[in-house]
Amino acid sequence: MSDVTSEAPPAADDEAPAEEPPAAPAEDDGLGDAGKKAIAAERAAAKAAEKRAKAAEAELEKVRLANASAEEKAIAAARAEGRNEALATANVRLVRAEVKAAAGGVLQDPEDAVRLLDLAEFEVDEDGEVDTKAITAAVQKLAESKPYLAVGAKPAALPGGGATPSQGFSMDDLIRRKAGRGR
Repeated sequence: MSDVTSEAPPAADDEAPAEEPPAAPAEDDGLGDAGKKAIAAERAAAKAAEKRAKAAEAELEKVRLANASAEEKAIAAARAEGRNEALATANVRLVRAEVKAAAGGVLQDPEDAVRLLDLAEFEVDEDGEVDTKAITAAVQKLAESKPYLAVGAKPAALPGGGATPSQGFSMDDLIRRKAGRGR
């Protein structure tokens, strides 16, 4: 039992940073300026440490590749190619989903945005984030340039406007009359 309880605190420590940002704004008010500055400094230090760790991992991978055999280099290249292909496929799906989400309340059919916008203009960063502001702006621009696609747009009237009972005959009646004359 002591092993299980000794493992629980590290798990809680791992979860604490994930839970800290939502709880921090409520607690910031009671901290004062010094506490807020300390939290901001700690967050900045954590981001810098994460950046240094990523750079160190990249450098280590370069050293490994430099010292690798030809077979190991070929395997690493194949893995990188596979990873890049999978990432590209996932990024396309992610951008499509973001465009559909942004078009949801703006266009009658969100698929119109997917078909009409150049999805290649929206990039996904290393963290898998898409510039949602750019997507939203593009969807708004599409709705402005093609107002008939927008939610609440009235459909265009057809030529002839269709028959009404006050006109006395419909297009079907006209066709029947013309067909009767041809016989």
